[in-house]
Amino acid sequence: MLEQLHAAIAAGAVSINLAALSEFDSSALSVLLAARRAQTQGGAIQCLNVPDKLRRLANLYGVESLVF
Repeated sequence: MLEQLHAAIAAGAVSINLAALSEFDSSALSVLLAARRAQTQGGAIQCLNVPDKLRRLANLYGVESLVF
């Protein structure tokens, strides 16, 4: 899945709708951070409808500004 995300980002802009996420842990942040790293190699990424709990988790880990 991560390889597909990298390919999509490299091909152009990608929007990720996070509204359906109801349960997650730090692995969700890991995937989003990997997507941001792929963005630096070209393309763009936008996270939409970020659940408050995910934003708070990112803040707790100190990566909110990197992910969103």
